[in-house]
Amino acid sequence: MLARLVEQRDAIILVLTASPYGVENLTSDQWTTVVDLLSTLEPLINITQLMTLSSYPPLSLVLPALVQLRQALISMSDGVEALRDVLRRLVDEHFGDVFEDDDLCAASVLGSFICYYSLIQWAQVNDRAKDLRSFVIRFNFESYVRGE
Repeated sequence: MLARLVEQRDAIILVLTASPYGVENLTSDQWTTVVDLLSTLEPLINITQLMTLSSYPPLSLVLPALVQLRQALISMSDGVEALRDVLRRLVDEHFGDVFEDDDLCAASVLGSFICYYSLIQWAQVNDRAKDLRSFVIRFNFESYVRGE
């Protein structure tokens, strides 16, 4: 809706200027705020569109999407700073500890390439496999977050 508002800015200004009802146009500061809101909300829009492509998004898509959303909110320099800070804080509060769960991370990293259930059984039998699995999970997620 905001994107459409910005897209139709010139038409809206013309119509409101010619309106006999005395409706005031937005000021240039208000238009700037609308554009800033749009750029701040863009990462959320992108993630929402990605997640709604299917009725049941796979787990292998959810955690990388969270990483992408958090990184976008951290690295963003434009937009409404206060809103960005609130969104970043809420993502951290609600999803901050999700990467501490090795099984959840393994399911996300491995996705459809390896049967998750058999990996867990294998790791339960072999203590050294647990350490290796933990290392691979941490390495893959740290590399993904760094963009390597």
